[in-house]
Amino acid sequence: MAIIKVVKAGKTKASLKSALNYIANEEKITTITGKKLITPLNCWGSLKNIYDTMIATKELYRKAIDNRNSEMYKHFQQSFKPNEITPEKAHEIGKKWAMQNFAQDGFEVCICTHLDTEHIHNHFIINSVNAITGKTIEIHANKTLEKLKYSSDELCREYNLSVIERDIFAQNKNHEYNMRKKYSFLREQFRDLTWQKTVYDKIIAILNKSRNKDFKYFEQELLKVGIKLEHERLKKDFIFNYIDENRKVSDKTLAKTFHDDKILRSNIEMIWGKTLQYDLDKKIYLSEKKQGFYNLIENLIKTIDNINKLNIKTKVEFYIFMEKQGWLIKETQTGKAFYNQEHDRYLYDNTIYKILENKAYCLKYIEQNLM
Repeated sequence: MAIIKVVKAGKTKASLKSALNYIANEEKITTITGKKLITPLNCWGSLKNIYDTMIATKELYRKAIDNRNSEMYKHFQQSFKPNEITPEKAHEIGKKWAMQNFAQDGFEVCICTHLDTEHIHNHFIINSVNAITGKTIEIHANKTLEKLKYSSDELCREYNLSVIERDIFAQNKNHEYNMRKKYSFLREQFRDLTWQKTVYDKIIAILNKSRNKDFKYFEQELLKVGIKLEHERLKKDFIFNYIDENRKVSDKTLAKTFHDDKILRSNIEMIWGKTLQYDLDKKIYLSEKKQGFYNLIENLIKTIDNINKLNIKTKVEFYIFMEKQGWLIKETQTGKAFYNQEHDRYLYDNTIYKILENKAYCLKYIEQNLM
């Protein structure tokens, strides 16, 4: 049994690179034998080559410019029922599904199989521009998506996996099939089978037990049942670390999965009190990827702090100084931004302010105070 899910896609070249890096994370795609479950179709080589090939296709048909109204790629996820399939078989099915629906028509695809959750799942990044025709891919919510899900069901039957029969969801005598009803039903089954249900039940029990107590008590009780609460990792989320299974899930994911908003951080803090404030220096709660991002933020902070020390008064002096420190000021379609040459990374004012809550480090504010 497999569920096909559409994942929100980005509209910039940077988002395409990030999506490829995410699905090809070696910790997620490597089997116990050391094999990496990644396959490109109509492109080849390293992850960088895959990205460059997709961008080259866009440039060939003059569709490589970041566009707020058009997605750079399509992202699908194919999730299998827990304990029903091996990683290799899941990857094989994913390759066949991608070939049947995209690659054989000329679209470039990168397929990765993730093994880091209870349900093995495939990720597909599909270039939005066809390498043969130059046309942009179109996915319609009804016809196209139903065809993609039907194709996945047929492959599951071919591999003797369970499939929910269509007649179960027929709405009338003509046996019209309700695809949305079927996949909602499957998601409910997945929900009850996953480790997240155990975590959810434990948290709810602790919440009920913690009435009239403080936040520290709530946190300690969670730890007693094997759940470590990481509230410093992100500013707006709780991360519940299920120690026995070495798995993590956010409060937002649990609230969405089990339709229960009382598990959200905002509601918990409203009753049991505020947690510690977010601290930029607490890197032990950040993944390696996020540590690199916050190191970049800190580098920018230190660089900007030197502006006053060096008595920089004009924009020209400011640009020259920043360039010497590895930062360029670049004009993009969404406005000016700091650009770090070493990491090939843009930092926009809204990102900087969201993290620091201090406009003194925003480019627009700095330039307003320079001649």
